[in-house]
Amino acid sequence: MRRQGRSTRVARGAAAASVATFVALLSHVTGGGEIPGVFGIAVPLALSFVVCTVLAGRRLSLVRLSIAVALSQVLFHTLFVLGSYSAGAAAHVHGAPIALAADAAVPVVSADAAMWAGHLVAAMLTTALLHRGERTVTATRELAARCIAWVRARARVVAAILAPAPVRRVGAPVTAEVRPVSVLFSRSTRRRGPPLPAS
Repeated sequence: MRRQGRSTRVARGAAAASVATFVALLSHVTGGGEIPGVFGIAVPLALSFVVCTVLAGRRLSLVRLSIAVALSQVLFHTLFVLGSYSAGAAAHVHGAPIALAADAAVPVVSADAAMWAGHLVAAMLTTALLHRGERTVTATRELAARCIAWVRARARVVAAILAPAPVRRVGAPVTAEVRPVSVLFSRSTRRRGPPLPAS
């Protein structure tokens, strides 16, 4: 394995962290969770950025990667719930029940099956993207280049077929001899005279 530059590792880490956070957030909201606030998104993104940058360029087995992603999904869920807005009573809502600190931890532990199914799908998708993602992107890019080359070759053939044929001018060879003008007019001027009267 060759050593990578720092900027390459940071770029890979940022891409992996962004994908992992987005997929986890999408599955969390799709599973019925509340959309977390800015803090609830920034903290998981920052933590995953650090972890992904450290792991960038290292080859993890599929089992180790799956365990790491599953644990990160639990962490994502916890941070998303803690970062979401609480349903506490505002000052102007006198009839609302007061949210207790003990009630804040309940959604973290007792998420419904749809929530965990969403996080399971996110874990599988993230594992697939991280395990084969860069290789898949490279293979897709090469496939696209080959498809474009194939289309260009076919377009050249079609353009050659549809292009109008060049016009070929076929003429008889010129065999007239070129003489000076004085020679041509000298014969006709000797016999030239006034026109004959009409009879």
